[in-house]
Amino acid sequence: MKSSNLSFILSHAGRQKYKMYASVVFSVLTALMNLVPFMLIYKILETLMAGGGANGQVGRLVVFTALAAVFHMVFLILSLAFSHMAAFSILHEIRVKAMDHLGKLPLGFFRKHSTGHIKKAIDEDVEKLELFIAHQVPDLAEAVVTPLVVIVYLISLHWPMALFLLVPLIFSFLTQAWMYQGRAEMMRQYTTLQGRLHSTIVEYIRGIAVFKAFNLTARSFHQYTETTKKYLEFWINCTYDTMSYYTVSLILIDSGLIFTIPAGGILFLRGSLSSAGYVMFLLLSSVFLQSFKKLLELGMNLSMLLAGADQIRGILETEPQADLLQGGVHQLKGDIVINDLSFAYQEEDVLQQVNLQIPAGSSAALVGPSGSGKTTLGLLLGRFYDAPPGAITIDGIPIEKIPVKTLMDQTAFVFQDVFMLNDTIYNNIKLGMEKSREEVEAAARKAQIHDFIMSLEQGYDTVLGEGTGIKLSGGEKQRISIARVFLKDAPIVVLDEITSYSDIDNEARIQQAMQTLLKNRTAVIIAHRLYTIKNVDQIVVLEEGRVMETGTHELLLAKRRKYHALWHRGEGGVRSA
Repeated sequence: MKSSNLSFILSHAGRQKYKMYASVVFSVLTALMNLVPFMLIYKILETLMAGGGANGQVGRLVVFTALAAVFHMVFLILSLAFSHMAAFSILHEIRVKAMDHLGKLPLGFFRKHSTGHIKKAIDEDVEKLELFIAHQVPDLAEAVVTPLVVIVYLISLHWPMALFLLVPLIFSFLTQAWMYQGRAEMMRQYTTLQGRLHSTIVEYIRGIAVFKAFNLTARSFHQYTETTKKYLEFWINCTYDTMSYYTVSLILIDSGLIFTIPAGGILFLRGSLSSAGYVMFLLLSSVFLQSFKKLLELGMNLSMLLAGADQIRGILETEPQADLLQGGVHQLKGDIVINDLSFAYQEEDVLQQVNLQIPAGSSAALVGPSGSGKTTLGLLLGRFYDAPPGAITIDGIPIEKIPVKTLMDQTAFVFQDVFMLNDTIYNNIKLGMEKSREEVEAAARKAQIHDFIMSLEQGYDTVLGEGTGIKLSGGEKQRISIARVFLKDAPIVVLDEITSYSDIDNEARIQQAMQTLLKNRTAVIIAHRLYTIKNVDQIVVLEEGRVMETGTHELLLAKRRKYHALWHRGEGGVRSA
């Protein structure tokens, strides 16, 4: 049985949940101190009406009333302090856990969930929890305790009159219950539409250069306009569906005095309710009913806030890739064997019965038309996706049994699209690895990027990213990415189209760096420019997810089959398709 969203939040709160409990306790005490003056006022009225030597007793009651007001402020401050400390600490815990968990999920998760949905969950939905923990939880405790204490106190004064106050409350609750029918489905629609809205905004910003080139505004972006229109229609329909019920409910709660004044007046005139009691009912009836109004408003807000928790728990409750190897970390040599490997994205076949051997220390190039499965095969070697059990082995060990950390520590990747941190070049090469500055510079020299870095005014301390004014070319980014691989010094490397964005000068430097990089390493190279992989140990030709032929450059040309056609179609191997 799935736990509630509140239980989910508490399960990830760690020791911070005790601060939240303390906030609730102080919130309850705040509510009690807020009611004490009313009870003391009743005593003051009784004393004054009794007459005769009441001044001393009234004075003491006034002092107690002032003390209650002071304690009310102290408990309120403590409640808010603990709730805010708990809120921001819990947000930190959940965000750190979520980001750590994302790194353990296969890429299939990111194919199913857009960047906008994930960003909204970790940023906006988690931020909503701050409002819930810092304000709604203590407010909820106060809203529950206040009417309970008030009704018990009023019952002690005059129970028939106290029960009469429940009449408008019952009608209000019935109206609210009718309004809340189908609210769960409405909340699901709300979170879905918000996720779509975030996704389309992210997509529009990413493609802003294309939109500007074709003179398209956000209104011209059909997906964005349709999503915002649906979002508007959702709130309009929601307003129309709930407006009448909510209005009636509020009127019933706000009409407390309409019930209290005549009923209390009749009882007073009959002598069954004292004048002090009558005044108390007039004062506390509004407090009692307004507390329920606050409770109802909190219920509406909480349903929206806790709906956001569904999104973040969807991330945290997604099963990570399993590590099945027992016996600790295994040092890999890099002997790769692929046996009858078939793989599909959902129901779309990408690889079919692939068989391949890449001995340790050798290099293999994957070539073929776009969509032939080259990149997918490279990603499977790093367990970015999980291949069928036993289909891929490294050093005789099924890849699914190798701990992901071990595999990542001993496999290095250079992707076609290079990711750069908004940070210094030094940190972009180091990328969190425990390496010295000398080792970073040595790696940059091997990657043929050191001289370029030193030509910049701040050298390795040059900050890259938006707003810095430093723009690197595709080839320069690739050489920084290759420097990362040298620094990591992993026995297995996977290189994906590393010269695709390079000019002639950068490509020559990358090729020079590659000669050093590939020595004594198992290398899998995904290439379109066939002349860049002429000297690898074996070339693997893929088409529609199948291995069509393997061999050296000379052997495959001599066979005059698929590779021969690709070579000559690309005008001397400049491209493969």
